[in-house]
Amino acid sequence: MRSGHRQATASTGQHYERHPVSCDIEGDGYSGHYWVAGMILVVSTATGGTSRQLAGQPPAVLARTLLREFLLARRDHPAALFGQG
Repeated sequence: MRSGHRQATASTGQHYERHPVSCDIEGDGYSGHYWVAGMILVVSTATGGTSRQLAGQPPAVLARTLLREFLLARRDHPAALFGQG
């Protein structure tokens, strides 16, 4: 049985363990994966991703927050994410 964890590979050839992350927005569920590279947490989805310095926050909590912020920004300002706004 698979745990849902995968390996992400950095450009340096390092492998990072990926963890599932999800959130609900207005009753709809969304999911992605996150991993920690040094002190940076990276969240990725099928439509893009974002990253932020950990700053002492638990990775799972920050990942859920970043996923939600990314999805809301994409929904509210789609052109700005692609440099068109």
